[in-house]
Amino acid sequence: MTQVQLSKIWSVVSAALLYYALNSWIVAQGGNEVFGAKLVLSQRVPAAMVAILVCSVLAIASSAIGLLYARRGGKRWHERIPVVGFEAIDTASVEGRVYQGAMLALLSGLPFVAMIYFWYSLLTAQVMLNEGSKKLIGLWNLGWLWNSKLSDPARICTNFTEGAIDPCTGSATILPGVEPGLFACLSLLALFIAAKHWKAVVLRR
Repeated sequence: MTQVQLSKIWSVVSAALLYYALNSWIVAQGGNEVFGAKLVLSQRVPAAMVAILVCSVLAIASSAIGLLYARRGGKRWHERIPVVGFEAIDTASVEGRVYQGAMLALLSGLPFVAMIYFWYSLLTAQVMLNEGSKKLIGLWNLGWLWNSKLSDPARICTNFTEGAIDPCTGSATILPGVEPGLFACLSLLALFIAAKHWKAVVLRR
């Protein structure tokens, strides 16, 4: 692929990443998604949980494309960032460098800031076994594998009210230990590739 084609693909993937991250962040804060982003769940904690998965996958794709572009790019850092929204601009000008830096921060950096909040929401949420006992367990607990059914073994709660008929509200199915482990691996991989991308932009490596 040419640099122009890579630039266009990076722009589309990165815009999708930013769009999903911002919508999920709004929902995770208790707001409503904007522009009809129906792929975002409506409950705070489930929205954050799914956002970790989706944003990690999109960030991996975005960073991998950006890394390839940077390694093929010019000698100066602003020439190693895909041009977003224009066929060509003078990236060597003051406004061109500001624009390139802003696009990198917005499309590649900001989603990771949102992911920090998504992880905070996930790690601080209550997880309840769904076999009738309404017992709380840890997010990383694998004990359910031997004691519970594999279909909907536990629920992660937006709110937990002990003693209520339905104590776990705003919930979603979760496989404790399994899904968080998968999400952690994907997030770390996304961060690793993003770091290589940013390093390639700054140091051309």
